[in-house]
Amino acid sequence: MKLPPGKLFGKNLKTRQVAGLRLAEVLYLPGYATPEHSHDLPQLCLVRKGIFTEVYSGKTREVRPSSLITRPSGESHTQRFPDSEVHCLIVEFEQRWLERAREYHVSLDDSLVFHGGLSVWLATRLYAEFQLADEASSLSIEGLALEVMVELSRQHSKIPKRNPPSWLRQTRELLHARFLEALTLDGIAKSVGTHPVHLARAFRQHHYCTIGEYVRKLRVEFACREMTTTDASLAEIATRTGFYDQSHFSRTFKRIVGVTPGQYRAAFRSS
Repeated sequence: MKLPPGKLFGKNLKTRQVAGLRLAEVLYLPGYATPEHSHDLPQLCLVRKGIFTEVYSGKTREVRPSSLITRPSGESHTQRFPDSEVHCLIVEFEQRWLERAREYHVSLDDSLVFHGGLSVWLATRLYAEFQLADEASSLSIEGLALEVMVELSRQHSKIPKRNPPSWLRQTRELLHARFLEALTLDGIAKSVGTHPVHLARAFRQHHYCTIGEYVRKLRVEFACREMTTTDASLAEIATRTGFYDQSHFSRTFKRIVGVTPGQYRAAFRSS
């Protein structure tokens, strides 16, 4: 089933059209499931509240609050909303807008999900402008949508394009499962059955960063989720994520995300 522009499953709470963008705030009730479908237009989906499961291209992903999904045009997918209400902001991009964006080598041709980071922060600011109904908000929405796409394009360019060996995939899985622990290079290498020097070199060549930088990014993504889904203080979050203190956490967070932790949390609380 292919849905035309503006047609969405779920309950539309609010819709708006701005300069070739179709925006909708959509509510999905617990127990709801969509049939297999695709969309005429590519989409961004910012998950504001709730958890759901999405099946696409033979893959399954669980999507949580403060996640941003890109859906290319024509991609078939289904969604299940088993336990909680889910609120999403969905942005569809009309062809004339996409053509302009491609002039700057920006596209939405891949199905990806991002957890936290600058792209989610920008999308949250876009949601706040979506709630306002004035001419200035329309201009802000257009600019923020382009900023989101540029940031997603930058992040996508860093995603490995080749298949890694099994032990390197195991390394990635280990890091995602244990990134809050005090890991050592020797310990990781022993767990996946390779030499530490070989592991460090291969990881950097494949992921374009060191293992330490990768773990730091995972901790910052975790901090993003904590700031938007809990009332924990920034000092508490800094401790949970393994930083020396709040100052160290704030400096690292701003370097990776582009804004301070306080600015990041404020964007979610004001929208």
